[in-house]
Amino acid sequence: MLSRKDNRLVLLIFVLAVLGIRAPPAAASVTIRNIPPSPHFAPAGTPLPDLAAAIRLATDEQGWHIISETPGVMLATLHVRSHQATVIIRFDESNFWIDYQDSVNLDYNQNALRKTKTRREINGPRIHRNYNIWVDRLAKKIAIYTRTPPKANLIDRAQPGNLILIADELEKLDALRERGVLTQKEFDQQKAKLLAH
Repeated sequence: MLSRKDNRLVLLIFVLAVLGIRAPPAAASVTIRNIPPSPHFAPAGTPLPDLAAAIRLATDEQGWHIISETPGVMLATLHVRSHQATVIIRFDESNFWIDYQDSVNLDYNQNALRKTKTRREINGPRIHRNYNIWVDRLAKKIAIYTRTPPKANLIDRAQPGNLILIADELEKLDALRERGVLTQKEFDQQKAKLLAH
């Protein structure tokens, strides 16, 4: 036999079922957030090839692949299971920015409609929420690596398998420098040793 509390719960479930009230579905898509021009804080006078090398390190670490490159512009793609995102990364002497280019299986909708009580309004373009997460992570890594960009000719000589190890070590050293464990001079010395190998 059901208690009085159980009876109320059963009654509430029945009423909700009859009225067709359901919890709203989780948002499957969000508005695309491009990364606007953001300062990269590279030392003044850093050549564009060195900035490009830093961006390549960041993309490699985050699983993105550069599929084409011209001075100041890179086209990068990310594959996650059956999903694919493609972005354009632009950079100059003081800023970098990232814009959506294309996607596969990420529910991209150029002109998504949103219903309000009085009208429908365009609320697009929209895409799967993971896209914004992936691009935000990429932007954070670019900001880290462009602060102290490597010399492009050293990165070009490095073995592809070692790039990830070098990038990982550089990130650890940068974290130690930011916490005050390493001075800037000590950081630069360690960085030079890593890039010399």
